[in-house]
Amino acid sequence: MIFDTYILIYADRGVESAKQLILGTQQRSISAITYMEYVPFCRNKKELATFEKMLQALQFAIHEIDHGISYHARQLVRQFALSHNMEMGDALIAATAIARNELLCTGNIKHFSQINGLMLDHYQPDEI
Repeated sequence: MIFDTYILIYADRGVESAKQLILGTQQRSISAITYMEYVPFCRNKKELATFEKMLQALQFAIHEIDHGISYHARQLVRQFALSHNMEMGDALIAATAIARNELLCTGNIKHFSQINGLMLDHYQPDEI
């Protein structure tokens, strides 16, 4: 399962259901885009180190962006930017999930629901 940035942020903010979702998933992964979106939320090098240790300890795979993912994301932006406000990061994360044939777990279903072929798991936090 690929987790989007919001799931990691919820877990970091102490939302128990987000933590349990991550811990209860055997095959954990994120897109390289999720990594790059998350790092600016770290306030200092210690928080960044904690984030990276968590990824390593929980054996998160980080899926890099290749030519095929980039091409598909470009097509998604072309198709949905004007009608659904599709942004680059979401397009790259969605294209990664499709290319890897993985379920995408997101807290923002509206960012992705229009994409054919994308398997989604809608996470709703129990608290924020």
